[in-house]
Amino acid sequence: MKHPIMLTGLAAALALATSAASADEMFITHQLDMDRAEAVAAIRDHVAAEEDWLFLAEFGLADGAVMALKVCYLPLGPDIVEAGLHVMAMMPCGNMAFYETDDGGTEMSMLDLAFMSELSDAPSLERAVDTGRPAFAALLSDTLGVE
Repeated sequence: MKHPIMLTGLAAALALATSAASADEMFITHQLDMDRAEAVAAIRDHVAAEEDWLFLAEFGLADGAVMALKVCYLPLGPDIVEAGLHVMAMMPCGNMAFYETDDGGTEMSMLDLAFMSELSDAPSLERAVDTGRPAFAALLSDTLGVE
């Protein structure tokens, strides 16, 4: 009797470890060649000047150790709505965090838009991911110089 329970526990632990690893793959991180304030300003100013983008918020987290931005790519809106109003909480937005690394550098992280298609199997969300990924990649390349 002990062996089936141990195997079940092992299978559950392996499943949990596998899901945690795939969840970490949903984060895009980049080391930056600029300080945090400069990076935040570059994104904010670029998004504010572009018709297809919407700047929603800038706020500090973790007692000021992190600066967070929320920006939206508006062309994704129709695909999000098509998936159902219940998924509107995801909106076509990028949540970005800027912080110092242990070695004094600056790093930026954001969620990969693929999180939307992981949470819902609506085909329109796949289109949103396919459209949004290159738009956010171009935003990061144009403003932060990352590839």
